[in-house]
Amino acid sequence: MSIDTTDNTLFVTTAAGEAASAAGAPTTTDAGSSGVTPAAAAGRPLDPAAAQITAARIAPARAPIVSCEQCGLCSSACPLTGVEEFNIRRIERAVQLGVVDDLLRSRLPWLCTTCGRCESACPNGYKIMTTTRTLRAMIAPELAPDMAPCRKACPAAMDAPRYIRLIAEGRFADAYAVIRETAPLPGILGRVCAHPCEDQCRRNAVNQPIAICALKRFAADEGAAAFPPVTIAADTGKTVVVVGSGPAGLTAAFYLRKKGCAVTLLEARDEAGGMLRYGIPAYRLPQEVLDKEIGDILDMGVDFRPGTALGEQVTLEQLRADHDAVLLAVGAQESRKIKLEGADHPDVLWGVEFLAAARAGREMRLKERVVVVGGGNVAVDVALTALRTGASSVSMVALESRAEMPAFDWEVEEALQEGVELLPSWGPGRILLDDGGVAGIELVQCTSVFDDSGAFCPLFGEETRELACDQVILAIGQSTDLSFLDPKGAVLTLAGLIDVDLASQGTALEGVFAAGDAAAKALGTPGTIINAIAAGRRAAAAIDRYLGGDGDLAETLCEAGDPPVYTGEREPGFADRERVAMPVLEPAERVKSFVEVACGFDAEAAVHEARRCLNCDLEIVMAREGGPVSGT
Repeated sequence: MSIDTTDNTLFVTTAAGEAASAAGAPTTTDAGSSGVTPAAAAGRPLDPAAAQITAARIAPARAPIVSCEQCGLCSSACPLTGVEEFNIRRIERAVQLGVVDDLLRSRLPWLCTTCGRCESACPNGYKIMTTTRTLRAMIAPELAPDMAPCRKACPAAMDAPRYIRLIAEGRFADAYAVIRETAPLPGILGRVCAHPCEDQCRRNAVNQPIAICALKRFAADEGAAAFPPVTIAADTGKTVVVVGSGPAGLTAAFYLRKKGCAVTLLEARDEAGGMLRYGIPAYRLPQEVLDKEIGDILDMGVDFRPGTALGEQVTLEQLRADHDAVLLAVGAQESRKIKLEGADHPDVLWGVEFLAAARAGREMRLKERVVVVGGGNVAVDVALTALRTGASSVSMVALESRAEMPAFDWEVEEALQEGVELLPSWGPGRILLDDGGVAGIELVQCTSVFDDSGAFCPLFGEETRELACDQVILAIGQSTDLSFLDPKGAVLTLAGLIDVDLASQGTALEGVFAAGDAAAKALGTPGTIINAIAAGRRAAAAIDRYLGGDGDLAETLCEAGDPPVYTGEREPGFADRERVAMPVLEPAERVKSFVEVACGFDAEAAVHEARRCLNCDLEIVMAREGGPVSGT
C-alpha cells in the first residue's frame, strides 16, 4: 500500500491503482480509507481537471511511506509528542492506512515544527516531513496559518522571518532594509523591544526561540550605514502637528513626513525621545544609538520644537486652528502615586522621575541602603540605576510572587546577577522615619494580587516585617498627565487615557488623533515600545487618509533578487542547535558605569543564530504551492 497525491486529495492505491495512476488516470480509495476527499469534506465538488495525477507529484509522497515500520523512534524524538494529541507515528500510520479525513480536518499537520528530529531518529531514513508537508498541501485553507507566528505576534507585523533569513545569507544591509519597511528606529527596537515574537516562535517547542530581537539589533548595527536616504513624497500642502516625541510620535512624524506632509513635532522637554530618552537607562539604550535614529527622523525636515508643553506654551485649540490634523502622543511620563505614610520625606523618591534625572545627567548620589518598591520593568531599571549612582545595597520589594511579576524575566535575572535582593509577595505599609531621615520601611505580606477574573485586587495578610534602609524609591507604575484637555471638551478619556478608535487612533474630535501610552488600547495590550510604534504607524495612515491621501504606508526597500530555493531539508543536528547567548559585561563591571551591558552579536554568531530559524513562512508557502519555493 502506498500514497498517491493530487492537487486536491489523497489516494491510497493498490498495485493496480499504481499502474492506473502512472498512466495519468484518477484512482479511488481502497477499503482502508473512509472515501471522503478533502474537497467533499469542505462541501465543495472536486474539480476533475485538478485531480489529474502525475508521477512527479506522486513520487515525493509515496517514496518515504513504504519504508515505515512503525517502530516509534520518530515520536520518541519529537519534541511535540503529546501536545494537543500530536504524535507523528500515529499520523504516519493514518497515512499508511489511508484514514486521513480526520487529519485533514484538524490542525495536527500544522503542529509539526519540521525541525527534522524525527527523520534523524528514523532507522530507515524515512523522509517523514515530506508526508507532513503533503498533508498540509491538502488541508482546508482555513486551518492553515496565514503567516509565521513570530510575525503575527508583532504589533507592527514586522517580517522577522525574512530579515532573519537574509542575515543567515550574510545580506546584512538587506536585512536592515526589510526592518525599515515596517518601522523606523530598528537599533532602538533591537535593544529594548519586549519581543513578543520570541514568545510565539515555533523554535520554542524544539529547544529555545530564535534571538529575533538581538538579530534585529545586529542588522541595525551592521546594515544601517549602507541604507540610502529616505524618499519623501511631493509636498501635499497639508500640515500636521505631533505632540510628544516618544516612539509613537516619532513613528507618526516619520511616516507623515514621508507622505509629503509638513510635520511639526512638539516636545515639553529639552530633547526628543520621550521615555526612550528619559525612562530607559543608557546601559540598555546608549545615547549614541538614540541620537542617531531620532536625528535621522528630524533630519527629514521635521520641525522640532523642544520646551513646548501642551497646556502651557500652547493649547489644543491653537494647534487645531494652525494645522490640518493633530496627533496627541504625550505618553505616560509621570510616576503613579500612592498615599503612604512618610512618602513625602525628601529621601523618598519616585521611580520615573528618578530615572529621568539620572538619564538627564543630573548630579545625584544615593545613600547606602536603598529599597525599591515595585515589580515592573521601571522598578528593575530603578534598582539597577541605584546601584550605579551610589547605593551599596538595593532591595526590590514586589507585591507579586516571582512568577507573577510584570517585569521581563531577563531583566529580573540581570538585577539578581548584579546583586539586587528580591523580596516578592510584600507590599509597603509605611516609611519609617527617625531624626536622621528614613530609617526603614514596614512591609505587609501580600497573599494575592489578582482576583478570580484576573483583575488587580491585592489582598494582604497580618504578617509584617521591617526592612532597614536609608532611602526608598517608589516605582509602582506610570501615569499620564491629561490636564491640557477640557473636561467638558470633545476629546474623551477612558480610565485615565484618551479614548480613541482602536483602528484609526482617532478621537471624538474631528482632526485630532492620539497614540502611544496616553491613548486607550485594546484589552490586554501592554504599553510597550513596539505597541507605541505600531499605534504611531496606524495613526499616520489614518491621518494621511483624513487629509486626502491613500493611507498606504507599505513599501518594498529590499528587492527579492535571485533567491535560493527552499526545500525544507534539515542539516544533521539542526534541531539540536542551541540559541546563541548574547555576550554581556560581567556583573562586577556593569555596576561601575552606564556602559551598555549587552555587547551584541558578531557576524559569525548572528549568522549561526539566524540559521536556527525554522522558516515557518516558507513552510506555509510550500503547502500553498505544493513544493519548494524561493527562499527570500
